[in-house]
Amino acid sequence: MSLGNRLSATTALRLVAGVLAGAWLCSLPASGQNYPAPNNEAALYAAAKTEGSLVWSVGGPLEPMNAIAAEFEKQYPGVKVQTLRAVGVLQYQRFIDETNAKKYFMDVLQNTDYPSMVSLVKDGYIAEWKIPTYNRVPEQFRIRDFAYSQYATTNAIIYNVNKLTPDEIKLLESGWQAALDPRFKGRFGVSTMKCGVCYSQIHMFLDPKLSKKYGVPFLDKLAAQKPAVYAEVLTSVDRVVAGEQDFTLWGWEGIGATKLQEGAPVRWLFPNPTPEFGNSWQGISIHAPHPNAARLFLNWTMSDKGAGAMERIYGSRSTVTGVADQRSYIHEAWYHAPKQIYNIDDKRWEADYVHDMDLWAATLKRAQ
Repeated sequence: MSLGNRLSATTALRLVAGVLAGAWLCSLPASGQNYPAPNNEAALYAAAKTEGSLVWSVGGPLEPMNAIAAEFEKQYPGVKVQTLRAVGVLQYQRFIDETNAKKYFMDVLQNTDYPSMVSLVKDGYIAEWKIPTYNRVPEQFRIRDFAYSQYATTNAIIYNVNKLTPDEIKLLESGWQAALDPRFKGRFGVSTMKCGVCYSQIHMFLDPKLSKKYGVPFLDKLAAQKPAVYAEVLTSVDRVVAGEQDFTLWGWEGIGATKLQEGAPVRWLFPNPTPEFGNSWQGISIHAPHPNAARLFLNWTMSDKGAGAMERIYGSRSTVTGVADQRSYIHEAWYHAPKQIYNIDDKRWEADYVHDMDLWAATLKRAQ
């Protein structure tokens, strides 16, 4: 991922991985054994019970992901889910390293970095599996019949209800430029972490079509507001919960809903326009140690029951069409849905991701 002829370290890693893939995939036994048909739930469940468990590598926060896994275990007794958390490119690199070393730990990957999942599919690390709800998942949320976006992530400003006035909330809802108001200097947090939700706003700010509105000058002004900078995006949210920061620009609806359910004094708002994109791309490792359990689990997460559990527990909108919205907070008086959605450009995301995030980190560092 680069601009011009520059090659990022991440792209170099992916290119090397692609070359290695050709060698080791030819030498390893193909994952071509016969599995029950995707819509044969009874047979899949029977096979999954003989395996007994699976490993779900997640990018989302562990607490809600564990709760979602527990819902699966209730529906399919005898199949346990172990969750491991690694985010975006870090998860990608760990999976590549382990697989190339023939250490097969992960069954289902939930990766928050779209280009990483595209690369894994392209290089043969992800098994082909057409989920039963395939036709109910819009094309933008599928990577052919290999990987599927579990939910749509909608960026949001998460704020502490004891820290912002009604007038300040209204001002921030008007647009991202409101964060440049002198009254907000030193009152909010941002992140330099390389993950999907961390990049989506930068992606929008650096959209050539929006250069007159945002662009690099906007990033400079944002950095001049002296925000608190966190290497881990969840830390910026936790500091808002603790009251150390009034709000975080680096938030999203799902984490806001999670914290609200935990009793945290938070709400969230959507500046206009609001970036939204398919997130948590899920696929099955071609060398999954528990291949039947992995297939059963992927089916379930993209089913009505799995999507409903995800909406109730994590609070993000499912990508599966026809699922009744089970997000309870949308009925609260304070909640206002986004007025204008900014759609992500997948090609520009893949090309510019690392460069743009490095630019953002350097901009913040200069402003310190």
